[in-house]
Amino acid sequence: MNNVILVGVDFSNCSLNALSHAVTVAEKSKSDIVMVWVNKLANDKDIVSKDRNLIEYGAKQHFNELIEKYAHRLGENTITYQIREGRVYDAMQEACRELDPFLMFIGTHGISGFSERWIGSNAFRMSLVLDVPTVFIREGIDSNTTISKIVMPIDSTLETRQKLPLTALIAQYFNARIFVVALYTSEILSVKERVNGYVKQVVKYLTANRINFVLDELHTNDVDEDIISYAKNINANLISIMDELERTAVNIFSGSYSQKIVNNSQIPVLISHTKNIYASIARN
Repeated sequence: MNNVILVGVDFSNCSLNALSHAVTVAEKSKSDIVMVWVNKLANDKDIVSKDRNLIEYGAKQHFNELIEKYAHRLGENTITYQIREGRVYDAMQEACRELDPFLMFIGTHGISGFSERWIGSNAFRMSLVLDVPTVFIREGIDSNTTISKIVMPIDSTLETRQKLPLTALIAQYFNARIFVVALYTSEILSVKERVNGYVKQVVKYLTANRINFVLDELHTNDVDEDIISYAKNINANLISIMDELERTAVNIFSGSYSQKIVNNSQIPVLISHTKNIYASIARN
């Protein structure tokens, strides 16, 4: 992956807020930012009378204003934009393939749905398929807030540890503290012991990398609600979780708890994607 942060922009308030957060991370990580706008309006039948070139001209004007606003904060790194056409999913997939970003930012409207002009109701699912770690930023979140506290739940699934390296890297960028939360969704001894074993591995990794952390635990049947509540109680700035495959592996949650967290959390949510470690083990 390249040192690039991809930001989906449709010029709505929530997408611009996501961009502001992305710039903060880019400052710390010495990354370039690429803003992407998909001109799906040019293909809509109900705007046939509108001038396609005028639409793109307006977008370029907005992008130039954003570049002027943020370029000085990135030092030697750059902030650029791309205008793409076609179906949003296809256009974003192509952008990810070409740019190979290490992180993507998406602004959301939370429980009421996602920005319809940019990605629409399939935003969450699309971000999973694109296989790029994604930070979801709710509309109205303070864009000036730094990252000082990160909540990272650890459950009984084999995949749960895969979010650790990126979470640790972000913590290093901001000198943040990671709250490692042992997530007990069952009182079965073997399950709890598995969680404890994974937590020990996480602690070993964080200690070796000199990352500040706190150990805590949650016994819960309402994973999404309790993780959000915990993060709010400690004034966290980021929640780091895996995608829905983490849920599927244990088959104990109703629906995608990762999507529920994204839809309901007022705190930014980082979702890392499950790698096919089973295939990797088989090859070796």
